[in-house]
Amino acid sequence: MVNCYFQRFLTAAALAGALVAFDVSRALAQQAPAPAPAPGQAPAAPAPAPLPPIAPSHLAVAREVVIASGLPKSFDPMIFNIASQLLAAYVAKRPGNAKDFEEILGSLKPELDAKKKEIIDKAAEAYARGIDEATLKQILMFLSSPVGVKYTTALPDVLNGVADASDAWLKDVATMMGTRVVDEMKKRGVDMGR
Repeated sequence: MVNCYFQRFLTAAALAGALVAFDVSRALAQQAPAPAPAPGQAPAAPAPAPLPPIAPSHLAVAREVVIASGLPKSFDPMIFNIASQLLAAYVAKRPGNAKDFEEILGSLKPELDAKKKEIIDKAAEAYARGIDEATLKQILMFLSSPVGVKYTTALPDVLNGVADASDAWLKDVATMMGTRVVDEMKKRGVDMGR
């Protein structure tokens, strides 16, 4: 279970990093003038046009979908894992200050809640940019229905099962591919060893 949470942490961290990098690069592209091309080089492509604004009602429905999907609940174990890892690292360096570290990490809750809201807002924007408002309303109706609630409640265990199956499947595929390459090279007179 911890391994699955760690995998989810890495996925969320990568998603958050990609979203931040995207926002930063978009902001920098809008603020900084393009450098002059070096002699003999073609001019750089123009910066992409800013994204169109999203209607507040569209963004609100997207946010409701993100919340109804249960996505925000997945951030709590990730934050807990980060805090646990930091605490263990700090306590290993300074065991006598364990209580101080616990207090400091505990005091970060308001800031962490703000960070959680930040990623929820970014996820809502991603949903709104990718799915039209009418479709989001239908998705929200489903997620709010008894069947939808049952689905989102079961989803974490289902995803853990899929992750476990995927791990085993990937190992099997990698083994099959590696074995096939070695066997085929042997047929061609090249012994790759095992």
